[in-house]
Amino acid sequence: MKTYRRVPRHLRRLKQQWPVWAFLACWLPQVAGQDIASNKTIETVQVRHIGPELVSNQMVLSNIQTRSGDSFSSERINLDVKNLLGTGYFRNVDVSWEVKDSGIDLVYTVQGKPKLTEIRFEGNEEIKEKRLTKQVTSKVGEPIDEKTLFEDAKAIREYYQKKGFQNTTVDYVPLINEDRGQGSVTFEIVEAPKVKIDKVLFKGNQAFSQRKLRKVIKTRNRWAFSWLTGSGIFKEDQFEEDKEKLRQHYWESGYVDFTINDLEFSYPEKNKMVIEITIDEGQQYLVGDLRIQGNEMFSTQELLFTETSDGPIERLGMNKGDLFTPAGLEENRSALEDLYESQGHLTPRNQGNTLIGEFKTANAEKGTIDIDYKIEEGETSYIEKIQIRGNTKTKDKVLRRELAVAPGEPFNMVLAKLSQQRLEGLNYFESVEADVEPTDIPDRKDLVLSVEEKNTGNFMIGAGFNSIENLVAFAEMSQANFDLFKPPLFQGGGQKLRLRAQAGTRMQDYQITFVEPWLFNQKLEFEQTLYHRELNYVSRVFDERRTGTRSGLRKTLGSDFLIGGVSYTLENIGIFNVDPNASEFFKSQEGDALISRLGTSLSYDTRGAGFLPSSGQLTRARAEIAGGPLGAEVDLYKLELTTKHYFKGLGKGHIIELLAEAGVTDTYGNTQNLPLYDRWWLGGLRNLRGFRFRDVGPKDQFGEPIGGSTYWIGSAEYSIPIIDRLRFAVFYDIGMVYQDPYSFDSKVMDPLTGNSLILDTGNYNDNFGFGVRMNLPIGPLRLDYGIPMTTDEQNDGSGRFNFGVGWERPF
Repeated sequence: MKTYRRVPRHLRRLKQQWPVWAFLACWLPQVAGQDIASNKTIETVQVRHIGPELVSNQMVLSNIQTRSGDSFSSERINLDVKNLLGTGYFRNVDVSWEVKDSGIDLVYTVQGKPKLTEIRFEGNEEIKEKRLTKQVTSKVGEPIDEKTLFEDAKAIREYYQKKGFQNTTVDYVPLINEDRGQGSVTFEIVEAPKVKIDKVLFKGNQAFSQRKLRKVIKTRNRWAFSWLTGSGIFKEDQFEEDKEKLRQHYWESGYVDFTINDLEFSYPEKNKMVIEITIDEGQQYLVGDLRIQGNEMFSTQELLFTETSDGPIERLGMNKGDLFTPAGLEENRSALEDLYESQGHLTPRNQGNTLIGEFKTANAEKGTIDIDYKIEEGETSYIEKIQIRGNTKTKDKVLRRELAVAPGEPFNMVLAKLSQQRLEGLNYFESVEADVEPTDIPDRKDLVLSVEEKNTGNFMIGAGFNSIENLVAFAEMSQANFDLFKPPLFQGGGQKLRLRAQAGTRMQDYQITFVEPWLFNQKLEFEQTLYHRELNYVSRVFDERRTGTRSGLRKTLGSDFLIGGVSYTLENIGIFNVDPNASEFFKSQEGDALISRLGTSLSYDTRGAGFLPSSGQLTRARAEIAGGPLGAEVDLYKLELTTKHYFKGLGKGHIIELLAEAGVTDTYGNTQNLPLYDRWWLGGLRNLRGFRFRDVGPKDQFGEPIGGSTYWIGSAEYSIPIIDRLRFAVFYDIGMVYQDPYSFDSKVMDPLTGNSLILDTGNYNDNFGFGVRMNLPIGPLRLDYGIPMTTDEQNDGSGRFNFGVGWERPF
């Protein structure tokens, strides 16, 4: 009978240091033992413990693959040891075996890690223990892990640095009781004085001023609002990012030889730091000649220019005479690759063999860099199959209907990326990846779209406040990936369902909305809404109630930017709670009416995403008719044109927002007097911000607004970023509502008789003002203060605050 032992890890490490004869003395018996055991089966598997039994035998056996009756396998035993050590519960694992005639007795000898019983902090006076505990991932009751303790000490040290205690040291000291298998750890902290950045200085800079370079980085001197921005404190990780930002800034300006030569940190006072950054800007380079070789499929003209209706425009972003930048070089190559890949000639980035190489030649005397592109055109690739992976909830057809490519077509990678973007736009997935996989057929490749689904259901409850509705509580349940025909979870069909209830001091609003974006398997969006609203803020002398249903269809017309829509609404609208002291006009409007209306719209939307777009426009034309052939009790029509444009301002992050609107409404048939609920109104948060809500335009003899049949408005706003979550804005609004349709007559006559003159509103009202835009954890908020400039004789001329949700004004 012979007994053998697997070489422990510490002996294997020592082999590298021992003489060759000692190494062979340890190794050869193992080989002989394994050769003898290789023909045997395992009879028993046992567990032995060194020290206290900190982990049960059952837990050990459940983490190994070797079982009684198995053939002996050294590879399997090594894997068992790896698995046991990977659990994190053991300090050492050793395996020995005894070879008998009847088989092999296998013994796993384990030494468990002691359990952590207490975590202590010493030396922390500036930061409370409760805050330090949040930085620590080690938990009482879990095994003590040296690597985790090291990371915990590092996390505590970094937390001190973020708070301004730059030179604080943190060490961990474990105290182990081997007999009991327990231990505690003490984090010994030596706090350094809190240091604030007094100055950040640059040496060697000529192309950019000190002020300009300081704006590039986030490591800045302390100022009055550092408590809000978090600046003025040295953070190592942030400073590393800043050095990279500094390099990127110079590279983007053509200084591709830029280097940071030296960093110096000095302390003129105990709690003040001065940072000196010595740089070498190098020479600024422009693009010299652009030359292309090897192109046969496209001419050089086609590679450098794109034909448009207005003539050729440059295809490449960086051309002769432009600043030479690494980013521009990458964009140029990407533009050429996109052109070839749009025709199925894939490049190596997508498993293709079309090669585009670039060679740079610098001319220091001229300050230029010539670029030579060498192209090796490969074969055309075709799509064999489109595979979608990871969609466990969402139906395949919901994804495939968004694709811009199909099997059998040339592998247009540009359209494949567009398909990826469309799937991302569904907002059903955490991530969407588009990959190319080769097949057995050389010129055929599979497009693989891998998605990671996310939770698309949402339930919200909360409260809000704005200048119009005042205090509002709300509850909302929504499912962005709804399936009406798939109980019980009703998920995965690509439909949308939203149930929302709002109730407040001045309104109640209950709404159910269902959206099918692909009606009849066509890209035709259908929307059905049921609603009931009671609005107590629309006037000081009456309230309004609306109950109804709306059905709508929307479709893109030739491009994703142009959208047409048609809708039908059937609703009952009531004017109630009319003030007994109100004029006879308001009393004549009291009561309910059933309205049947048909609407159409045409929108052109090129805005980008985000709370506040920096470019593009939204232009919309709307027309609506009620009554007449549609029946019900009110005959009227409406026409409206609105447009909003966004431009980049003078500085980084500056945005210009321009808005214009105009509309007219009139009655026909049996309706003589335009109802209050279909009139135009101006004033307040959403348009003329220097005036009270709905207070601009025609009024009755008591000064109460009565709305009008024609309106126009113009607005301009300029906003700049202060910090990441705060913007400052200045604005100007101008507009007016007129009593009669298709008329800009400012005279207001009695709304019932039309005879006596009540007031002259003037041709326009306008205001200027300023505001802030805040991106808070609860959502984007806006606060504006508008100051009237031109008003009518009955308007309040004092300034007004307006508070609301969102950075844009809805229109």
